[in-house]
Amino acid sequence: MESATSAGINVGASAQISLVGQADLTSGTASVNTVYAVRTPVKARELFGSGSPLADNCVDALTEGAYPVYAVAAEGTEVVDEDVGSETGTLTNTPVSEDADEVTFEVDGSAQETVVVFSDPSSVSLDAGQTAYNPVTGDYAHDVAPTSGNATYSHYDYTSAISTVEEERSEVIDFIGVLSEGVADEAHDATLRMEQSGYFAVAVAGAATHIPDPSAYDNPHDSSRIQLLYPSRNTEGQSIIGAYLGLRAALGINNSPMFKRLSTQNALSETLAKDEQESLILKKVVPVANDSRGARIVEDLTCVADDNMDEDAMRQVLHRLIVDYVTEITNEVSEKFIGELHTQAARNALRSSIVSRLGGLMDMNAITAFVVTVQPVDAMTASVDVGVDTIDPLRNINATVTAGAVA
Repeated sequence: MESATSAGINVGASAQISLVGQADLTSGTASVNTVYAVRTPVKARELFGSGSPLADNCVDALTEGAYPVYAVAAEGTEVVDEDVGSETGTLTNTPVSEDADEVTFEVDGSAQETVVVFSDPSSVSLDAGQTAYNPVTGDYAHDVAPTSGNATYSHYDYTSAISTVEEERSEVIDFIGVLSEGVADEAHDATLRMEQSGYFAVAVAGAATHIPDPSAYDNPHDSSRIQLLYPSRNTEGQSIIGAYLGLRAALGINNSPMFKRLSTQNALSETLAKDEQESLILKKVVPVANDSRGARIVEDLTCVADDNMDEDAMRQVLHRLIVDYVTEITNEVSEKFIGELHTQAARNALRSSIVSRLGGLMDMNAITAFVVTVQPVDAMTASVDVGVDTIDPLRNINATVTAGAVA
């Protein structure tokens, strides 16, 4: 079995990423639910339409260091004249198009001006004749309480697009990134199914479009197979998941993204105070700090809860990737011995082969120690047990600067 962490160097990046999102297929040439290996910004715009969320995120990912980006356009479906006769409410189908031109509202027979927001639409100050909607949650708010109203909009099927990635690129990808915060569950479920088949990946998504009080946020996940970021959008409302995964692709298992900056993102939708960042860390969400020199990744957490002892050693995505890589090495080497005679010499050779591969990880400093045992179980079965100590990222540096004479 091969994944990017073990075989990605020959294609230009240390880890392989996939992105699922909304494309503009009226100007793009791509087909929905089809995986494309995107290697240039020109190709991203040609396939997914210049300025679309998926095209822009592919470009950001390539700029940050991904190569290639495996991208899938989700299929859009139009809903005509859905009843939206109350002043506030929620559209039936989500996620809704992030392009305001694909979403129209009528109130009492008159067309409204459509406003895209990524917070609660009912909290937004609207001018006369405006309707605001959140494309992730589907919530909307009119400027007045109407007698009647209808909406025509496009919504996107992320579930099928994620399944396409799972079915066609499970053996390659290390990350599934989704550009809508509302489909994190679907991406996580895909990684769990992949794990059952012996393929390993981590889902990455935004925690929410807006979290009013980080200390009150309730993380719905308890798993090392998913990572949530916040904020996950820039001031223009564009997802930063592509940029983040581009950075991860360049780092692989050789480094942590902790305190690294995104060169393509320097103005996020929100600026988190220090206490808000600390609250998010306690909730197992990765805070992203707003910085004019580039958005800074504050942590590298998975969503493993404090009381989850089964995954205690994989609270960092870096640890999750290293353990996955060791598992792949062990399985790959072991498979080559299937059919050999069940002798002590064969078991010793199997152990030596695994030790040799793990020694390479020691040289890379990905692991700090390991133990390998190979034992007979019965006449046709042997057990391989591998234990590793993963490297921890340098998280804190205490610096003291003293003025004056120093002995």
